[in-house]
Amino acid sequence: MKGDAMEKEAGVSELGLKRELGLMDAVSIEIGAMVGAGIFALTGVAIGISGSAVPIAFIVAALPMIFAVLPLGMLGAALPTVGGSFRYPSRIFSPFWGFIGVWGIMMGILLGGLPLYAYTFADYLQVLFPFLPRVGIAVIALTFFFVINLLGIKAAAKVQVAMFFILIAALFTYICGGIPNIDPSNLTPLFPKGVGSVAIAAGFLFFAYMGANYIIDLGAEIKDAGRTIPRSFAVAIPMVIVLYTLIGLVAVGAVPWEISANQPLSISAGKFLSSPLAIFFTVGGGLLAMATTLNATYMFGSRYILALADDEVVPRTLGAVNKKYGTPHWGLLVMYLISLAALPLGASSLEILGVTASIGSIVLLIPILIASYLLPRMMPDVYQKAPFRLGGPWVWLLPSLAILFGIFFILALGVQNLYGFAIFVAWMVIGVIYYHARNRYLKARRGINLNDILKKGIRGHVSCMPLKKTS
Repeated sequence: MKGDAMEKEAGVSELGLKRELGLMDAVSIEIGAMVGAGIFALTGVAIGISGSAVPIAFIVAALPMIFAVLPLGMLGAALPTVGGSFRYPSRIFSPFWGFIGVWGIMMGILLGGLPLYAYTFADYLQVLFPFLPRVGIAVIALTFFFVINLLGIKAAAKVQVAMFFILIAALFTYICGGIPNIDPSNLTPLFPKGVGSVAIAAGFLFFAYMGANYIIDLGAEIKDAGRTIPRSFAVAIPMVIVLYTLIGLVAVGAVPWEISANQPLSISAGKFLSSPLAIFFTVGGGLLAMATTLNATYMFGSRYILALADDEVVPRTLGAVNKKYGTPHWGLLVMYLISLAALPLGASSLEILGVTASIGSIVLLIPILIASYLLPRMMPDVYQKAPFRLGGPWVWLLPSLAILFGIFFILALGVQNLYGFAIFVAWMVIGVIYYHARNRYLKARRGINLNDILKKGIRGHVSCMPLKKTS
């Protein structure tokens, strides 16, 4: 389209956002979003559940994300846009369900992810400076990355790339130091707690893979997004699967799995790394894992608010873009303030934050996966011209498998922590009430019907989905 060419030439995309991110930026953002609280906080828990079979659990946990990223990659290639997690379902089949998905992930981010990463950052920093206040460190971490993201996505991406390389170095220090110390006897029996334990452990470890999918929300800020997004998935996902599997192998192979069970990775690292290297891994790896995830989460979360504001699902003021830095400053501020207010939820235990973060991430995926299944039918011209697309049974099979895995994990997390599940249910009920109240308000005051969002389409393409009659 002519508009696409003009945007590409000018380097400016939708809603005034700058198109500045290349393949390396996208890959580092995806890996930074994945390699965070999950690997450093959940590996020990998974070992406690499955024992020496945890490397297999890491591979099993990756399957639903593999099923999901291929349909997501197709959407990102066909229709690169800002806030794709909302725009894809809202433009292809249902504005309401598009909102529900984003409402779910905002719970995961504001009441889960951001405070969880800030607290875990504080826990690792206290290894070096035990006299520092935990809550104070968490507040400073949230504030620092809030300011970084205010300065523009290129500044945030540069910080992300720099931290990414240090983080990978720390993880490879653990892997390279541990592999020569692997004792095959530590890996037998392979399933000390039964084959079924692998499935349960995989449910916990799935959270460690969440993050790569968020890159579709930056589609309007990525150079040649139609090709860059699928390529970034092809690089980031296999790299993280191998990385996680090797970490799991070292954690149960270099030392007996009983030592690593329900313990941070620093415990096993101290058994085979020299003191300086163990400190580098524990502090450098742990701190930077939290830092990269905090940074990436601010980037993605603010784009959800931007997309909602553009459609007036939330007040347009929240989507205002700063003229100097090209960032949604009010949206970032709302994220910052709510995540600060949520810190007391994790004051005594981080489990509740982990549950809300995981469930919110899964809720986000379900409407997007439905949109990917409907894309060939609702926007056939877009589907045929996509640089990357799924064909045959894969169009419906992959989204279906990913959704089934997601529902299973939500139920498992609900059984694990009923309080967290109750927060999820309450949050979603509030979201449903808000959406319908907002719709009634806009219709009464301004004659706007949120269900007409479907007519807007994406980049000039409109869905063939029949519109429901509304009063």
